[in-house]
Amino acid sequence: MTARPDPWTEEQAKTVKDMLTCFNDAEEVCAALECRRSDLNWLCRQAFGEPFSAVRDRFHTVGRSLLRRAMFNAAIDGNAKALDTLAREQLGSDPIVARRKQAAKTKAEQARVEEVDF
Repeated sequence: MTARPDPWTEEQAKTVKDMLTCFNDAEEVCAALECRRSDLNWLCRQAFGEPFSAVRDRFHTVGRSLLRRAMFNAAIDGNAKALDTLAREQLGSDPIVARRKQAAKTKAEQARVEEVDF
Protein backbone atom coordinates (compact mmCIF):
# COMPACT_ATOMS: atom_id res chain seq x y z
CA MET A 1 0.00 0.00 0.00
CA THR A 2 1.36 3.40 -0.95
CA ALA A 3 1.43 6.33 1.43
CA ARG A 4 -0.88 9.27 0.97
CA PRO A 5 0.63 12.26 -0.79
CA ASP A 6 1.08 15.55 0.99
CA PRO A 7 -2.10 17.67 0.96
CA TRP A 8 -2.25 20.34 -1.71
CA THR A 9 -0.86 23.76 -0.96
CA GLU A 10 -3.13 26.78 -1.32
CA GLU A 11 -1.59 27.42 -4.72
CA GLN A 12 -2.28 23.85 -5.85
CA ALA A 13 -5.86 24.04 -4.55
CA LYS A 14 -6.32 27.27 -6.53
CA THR A 15 -4.98 25.49 -9.62
CA VAL A 16 -7.55 22.73 -9.12
CA LYS A 17 -10.33 25.29 -8.67
CA ASP A 18 -9.27 27.16 -11.83
CA MET A 19 -8.99 23.96 -13.86
CA LEU A 20 -12.40 22.69 -12.79
CA THR A 21 -13.98 26.10 -13.39
CA CYS A 22 -12.72 25.74 -16.99
CA PHE A 23 -14.49 22.33 -17.23
CA ASN A 24 -11.41 20.13 -16.94
CA ASP A 25 -11.90 16.75 -15.31
CA ALA A 26 -10.00 14.26 -13.16
CA GLU A 27 -7.49 13.21 -15.81
CA GLU A 28 -6.36 16.78 -16.45
CA VAL A 29 -6.19 17.61 -12.73
CA CYS A 30 -4.09 14.51 -12.04
CA ALA A 31 -1.79 15.26 -14.95
CA ALA A 32 -1.29 18.91 -14.00
CA LEU A 33 -0.76 18.24 -10.31
CA GLU A 34 1.06 14.95 -10.78
CA CYS A 35 -1.17 12.97 -8.47
CA ARG A 36 -2.79 9.58 -8.75
CA ARG A 37 -6.48 9.25 -9.56
CA SER A 38 -6.82 7.03 -6.49
CA ASP A 39 -5.69 9.95 -4.26
CA LEU A 40 -7.97 12.55 -5.80
CA ASN A 41 -10.91 12.15 -3.41
CA TRP A 42 -8.62 12.32 -0.38
CA LEU A 43 -6.78 15.38 -1.72
CA CYS A 44 -10.06 17.15 -2.46
CA ARG A 45 -11.42 16.35 1.00
CA GLN A 46 -8.27 17.85 2.52
CA ALA A 47 -8.39 20.99 0.36
CA PHE A 48 -12.13 21.58 -0.06
CA GLY A 49 -13.88 19.36 2.50
CA GLU A 50 -15.66 17.32 -0.17
CA PRO A 51 -14.87 14.41 -2.51
CA PHE A 52 -13.73 15.13 -6.04
CA SER A 53 -17.16 14.66 -7.66
CA ALA A 54 -18.75 17.31 -5.42
CA VAL A 55 -15.83 19.71 -5.94
CA ARG A 56 -15.98 19.15 -9.70
CA ASP A 57 -19.73 19.76 -9.81
CA ARG A 58 -19.43 22.94 -7.74
CA PHE A 59 -16.65 24.46 -9.83
CA HIS A 60 -18.21 23.38 -13.14
CA THR A 61 -21.33 25.27 -12.02
CA VAL A 62 -19.18 28.32 -11.30
CA GLY A 63 -17.65 27.97 -14.78
CA ARG A 64 -21.08 27.81 -16.43
CA SER A 65 -22.11 30.91 -14.50
CA LEU A 66 -19.00 32.80 -15.62
CA LEU A 67 -19.53 31.70 -19.21
CA ARG A 68 -23.18 32.74 -19.13
CA ARG A 69 -22.21 36.15 -17.70
CA ALA A 70 -19.61 36.64 -20.45
CA MET A 71 -22.17 35.64 -23.08
CA PHE A 72 -24.72 38.03 -21.57
CA ASN A 73 -22.22 40.90 -21.56
CA ALA A 74 -21.25 40.16 -25.17
CA ALA A 75 -24.93 40.10 -26.17
CA ILE A 76 -25.58 43.42 -24.41
CA ASP A 77 -22.53 44.90 -26.17
CA GLY A 78 -24.06 44.01 -29.55
CA ASN A 79 -22.59 40.59 -30.38
CA ALA A 80 -25.40 39.10 -32.48
CA LYS A 81 -24.18 35.50 -32.19
CA ALA A 82 -23.99 35.77 -28.39
CA LEU A 83 -27.48 37.30 -28.32
CA ASP A 84 -28.85 34.52 -30.53
CA THR A 85 -27.22 31.79 -28.46
CA LEU A 86 -28.32 33.31 -25.17
CA ALA A 87 -31.88 33.77 -26.42
CA ARG A 88 -32.04 30.14 -27.52
CA GLU A 89 -30.75 28.98 -24.15
CA GLN A 90 -32.72 31.27 -21.87
CA LEU A 91 -35.96 31.67 -23.81
CA GLY A 92 -36.12 28.18 -25.19
CA SER A 93 -36.60 29.54 -28.69
CA ASP A 94 -34.73 28.41 -31.75
CA PRO A 95 -35.19 30.67 -34.77
CA ILE A 96 -34.10 27.94 -37.19
CA VAL A 97 -36.68 25.47 -35.88
CA ALA A 98 -39.33 28.21 -35.84
CA ARG A 99 -38.54 29.13 -39.48
CA ARG A 100 -38.67 25.49 -40.54
CA LYS A 101 -42.06 25.03 -38.85
CA GLN A 102 -43.38 28.19 -40.52
CA ALA A 103 -42.03 27.09 -43.91
CA ALA A 104 -43.65 23.66 -43.53
CA LYS A 105 -46.95 25.29 -42.53
CA THR A 106 -46.80 27.69 -45.49
CA LYS A 107 -45.97 24.85 -47.87
CA ALA A 108 -48.88 22.78 -46.54
CA GLU A 109 -51.25 25.75 -46.97
CA GLN A 110 -50.00 26.30 -50.54
CA ALA A 111 -50.55 22.61 -51.30
CA ARG A 112 -54.17 22.85 -50.05
CA VAL A 113 -54.80 25.97 -52.15
CA GLU A 114 -53.37 24.26 -55.24
CA GLU A 115 -55.65 21.24 -54.64
CA VAL A 116 -58.71 23.51 -54.49
CA ASP A 117 -57.73 25.43 -57.64
CA PHE A 118 -57.54 22.31 -59.81
